[in-house]
Amino acid sequence: MALAVAEGFRLNALKLPSLPEVTAQVRAVAADPDATVEDLAQQVVRDAALTARLIRVANSPLLRGRMEVRTLSQAITRLGFYYVRDLVTALALEHAFEPCTNATRQLQQRISRRSRDVAAVSHVLARHCTGLAPEQAMLAGLLHFIGALPLLAAVEDEQLARADSKALFVMIEKRHAEIGGRILRHWHFPEEIAAVPEAYRDTTRVNEDMPDYADIVAVACLLSKPLEQIGQEIDDWGDFAPARRLGLENAAAFYSSEVMQGDLQKCMEMLN
Repeated sequence: MALAVAEGFRLNALKLPSLPEVTAQVRAVAADPDATVEDLAQQVVRDAALTARLIRVANSPLLRGRMEVRTLSQAITRLGFYYVRDLVTALALEHAFEPCTNATRQLQQRISRRSRDVAAVSHVLARHCTGLAPEQAMLAGLLHFIGALPLLAAVEDEQLARADSKALFVMIEKRHAEIGGRILRHWHFPEEIAAVPEAYRDTTRVNEDMPDYADIVAVACLLSKPLEQIGQEIDDWGDFAPARRLGLENAAAFYSSEVMQGDLQKCMEMLN
């Protein structure tokens, strides 16, 4: 039954999700070189939930400055135009698909939970294991599975929601990558982020031993799973190029670090 969805993807029949008007306006303002913080705030403030989310992120222990952020303009100033633009888009894309059935609702919840978990671990890995921006790593984690959303919509369009949910998730796992890259390039995300959905599973990439966001997400996907599952996927992290580039010998190096675990908890609280 999942074959019809897979065939639809092969024939480029899947629809890219549309962004809400507020998000589209935020991206337009952020692209204007003459725009001010207040110009951007005027667009974001139209969405109360989004406004509250940005202020919460700006005040998180991982990003907080000396003074508490109390206004949207202060939050934008702290986070920066481009990060606000991409974070707003990521949050909007996460909710671009509204499930109609219990089966697709459960799949969406599973996908959202996975994305948040990977995003939190990615933030921590970037901060402690690389010189890359933790905020961008978090975005990469949030968006690495975004290609699943058009597939979920196709499941409903093809009336496959009664199909075995495990089989559907396996199909989504196999086919989300190219769609995700297409979505992120369609919405003009930086190429280093847009490349992640396809690149994070390619462990043969030649990267000159310098980690990138795809490496971070690859390792974060492993570390986001229960401990007993990690060993089943890879026996020796020395042979796992993304982990080697991050300088992680094994999962224990991450889980035994009180500093990284403390930051992970703070990041999970920020995202949930």
